Amino acid sequence: MEQNEDLLRLEKFVEKLIFSHDQLKNENNEIHAQLQVNQQEIAELQATIKNLQEERSVMHNRVTGLIDRIDEWEKTFDQEGSSQNSDSGNGETRSVSKKSSTLFKVSAERPSGSALR
Repeated sequence: MEQNEDLLRLEKFVEKLIFSHDQLKNENNEIHAQLQVNQQEIAELQATIKNLQEERSVMHNRVTGLIDRIDEWEKTFDQEGSSQNSDSGNGETRSVSKKSSTLFKVSAERPSGSALR
C-alpha cells in the first residue's frame, strides 16, 4: 500500500511539473511575440526620428540661409547709408532714407471687394 501512495504522489508531482512546464512555454512564447512587436515599434520609431532629424536639418539650413541673406541685406544697407553720409560735405547730419530690398517689399495693393466675397 505504501508503494501505491508513493506512486500516486509521484504521478501528481509529475503532472504538476508538466503543467508548469506548459505554462512556462506559453508565457515564453507570449514574451517572444511581445518582444518582436516591441522591436518592430522601435524600428519604426527610429525611422521616424531619422526623418524628423533630416527635416530639422533642412529647416535649419533654410533658416540659416535666410539669416545670411538678411545679414547681407543689412550690410548693404549700412554701406549705402554710410556712403551717403560721407558724401555730404557741409558737416550736417543727413538722414538716410530707408530703402527696402525685394526681400522685404510688401505689396501696397489691396484686394478688391469682389475678391472678399
